[in-house]
Amino acid sequence: MASPTSFTGIDSSSTTSSRFNNNIISEQITMKRPTLMKAAMAALLVLATGGLSFSNPNSSQAGTAPAPLRYGQTYKLVNGYQNSQGGYLDTRGRGCEENLLCVSTAVGSDRDSGSGSWKIVSKTGKTGVVKSFDDVYLQNQYQGNGGYLDTRGQGCEKNLLCVSTANSTNRDSGSGTWKIIPDFGPNGRITENQPVHLLNGYGNWQGGYLDTRGRGCESNLLCVSTAVGSDRDSGSGTWKFVKQ
Repeated sequence: MASPTSFTGIDSSSTTSSRFNNNIISEQITMKRPTLMKAAMAALLVLATGGLSFSNPNSSQAGTAPAPLRYGQTYKLVNGYQNSQGGYLDTRGRGCEENLLCVSTAVGSDRDSGSGSWKIVSKTGKTGVVKSFDDVYLQNQYQGNGGYLDTRGQGCEKNLLCVSTANSTNRDSGSGTWKIIPDFGPNGRITENQPVHLLNGYGNWQGGYLDTRGRGCESNLLCVSTAVGSDRDSGSGTWKFVKQ
């Protein structure tokens, strides 16, 4: 059996040199390891960020301009009372102020068979985009035709005029006409989700602004009437058209 000393034929200086070189390489790898780890982490971060940007469903929507309101389209009207907690403009009950349907706001956007949906109709026969200060009719879609938003009677909920729907667009001296007035921003087209006020045309635009005041009318959320001012209380006279 060969003795361990049989390996002594290898050059000792070569072994020492090899060990020395290996130690240097090992030390270099150890010194570079944090740098390599940082680089790897940075690469992973870039990949992760890139992945999130592609998978984010809101990324494309963020750069999309709001859609303009259009004549002939049907919308929900959200009341702005107390940070848009005023409910959806709705019809519920019949015969209020000897008119067709009673008007109040509901918690849900479609409480009953289109009761919370309103079609924008131009008073002057316009088509296409709705613009600031246009005169419009608002046709309720309850069971296909819930009448036109109208003012009739006075003093409801200690406000200016009572609000209900009528069979006709012009029941009495402009009572069914509404002017869309932007809450802020330049005049021009009106867009979805833009805060607006609705001024009633009764008696040469003396009908007041569509408003919420009081609770529980027709067993709904808030009562609806018109007010002298456009913002009587905490956004009560502010509305947003929302596409259904």
